[in-house]
Amino acid sequence: MIFIRGSSKLTKLQLLKLAENSGTLLLSPDKINSEEELLLAERLTKDAIREKRNTAKKREKEFLLWLSARTDISSALKLYSFQSPKDILLISFAKTKPQLKKLFQLKQNPLKLRKKATPLEIEKISLSRIL
Repeated sequence: MIFIRGSSKLTKLQLLKLAENSGTLLLSPDKINSEEELLLAERLTKDAIREKRNTAKKREKEFLLWLSARTDISSALKLYSFQSPKDILLISFAKTKPQLKKLFQLKQNPLKLRKKATPLEIEKISLSRIL
């Protein structure tokens, strides 16, 4: 998984189209607090897909469900979607950092994430699918 924070000269519509075709998530950087949250969501996504208990068909959407602690994609997207091309967090499982920067015409910005998540952040993600 690659994650990059940056800004793009492209419009929001252009970015969304590119993201859908490249298997990339475009999120609001303000919604993510730590790298550990991203890594935990990635691990839970891999496990869910391997064990065939994933909710979403696409890997990046399954990841978003875990990260957001939601059970439906539309509410997760509404909550975590980026608002402006000037500040985006790109998450990709298929592209490299140089490919992402070129494709999205991205000027990279500092990530500004803590390394470790708080116990509540971990609990939110890890317990989100328990019914």
